[in-house]
This record gives sequence, structure tokens and C-alpha cells, in this order.
Amino acid sequence: MATAIEVEETRGAATDSSHEAAFQAIRSTYLLISERFEKELAEAGLPDLGFYGVLLALSGSEHPARPKDLLCKVNVTKSGLTRLVDRIEKAGLVERSYCPSDRRGTFLGITEKGRETLKEMQPVRDRVFRESFMDLVSAEDAETVARVLTAASRGIYKSLEAETL
Repeated sequence: MATAIEVEETRGAATDSSHEAAFQAIRSTYLLISERFEKELAEAGLPDLGFYGVLLALSGSEHPARPKDLLCKVNVTKSGLTRLVDRIEKAGLVERSYCPSDRRGTFLGITEKGRETLKEMQPVRDRVFRESFMDLVSAEDAETVARVLTAASRGIYKSLEAETL
């Protein structure tokens, strides 16, 4: 007969394995969809996925945004975001302005050319997303994934905020 400790250890290993499998599935799915999106954008002669994330985030804001406010909306590190924004600015799709009270602080705003580029990118993104995710995952499963990952994101965000206080 199995002892309570053996049962608990087995249950813990199964949970760890389930979590690892779930995380790997999230990562693989994201990477594969991103790769498909990059390929389709390149074939259409459009900028890469990083541009899309920044342009989309800025297009939804009435006011220029601080680069740090984009970090949760784009999939790059803080230093990667700086290099990405430099490239997007050089392409004329965003413009920087400086905070009047702190010249070190910058704001980003989308240009008209940036809005036009985003408008060209959007149908490619929508098609890839539909074919690579919506057509393959039921609405019920998508709701479950969204609920679970939103809870995880909130927990992680809170812990990161607590570390910076």
C-alpha cells in the first residue's frame, strides 16, 4: 500500500509535468504563429511582427505613450524595445517627443505613415490568427486559456510591481 508521502510526491510530479507541458504548448504555439506571421508579412513586403505590436499599441492611444508602457503590449525586453523603437522611428512610423518636465523622459506617437502601415499589416495578422488559432481552437477552450493565463499574468505582474517598490 502506498504511503501518503508517496501519493503526494506522485501527485506533485504529475502537476509539475502538467504545468511544464502546458507552458511548452503555450510557448510552441506562440512561436509557430509568430513565425507564420513573420513569413506572411515578409512575403507581403511589410515590416516585421515587432513593428506591428508597437504600432497597434500606439494606435489605440489618444496620447503619446512612454516606451515602458508598451512593454506589456509587445513581446520584447526593455533593451530590445529601445532598439525596436529606434528602427520604427527611422522608418518614419513613430515619432518621439520629450517630456517638458524631464528631458530624459520620452513619449512615442504613431505617425500617419505608421497608421497606414498598420492598416496594411492588419489583414495579414487577422488571416494568420484566424487560420492558425481561431479555426483550430474552440471558443470554449479559448475562454479557458484566456481565464487561466490572465490569472497567471496578473499574479506575475503584481509580484514584479512589489519587487520594484
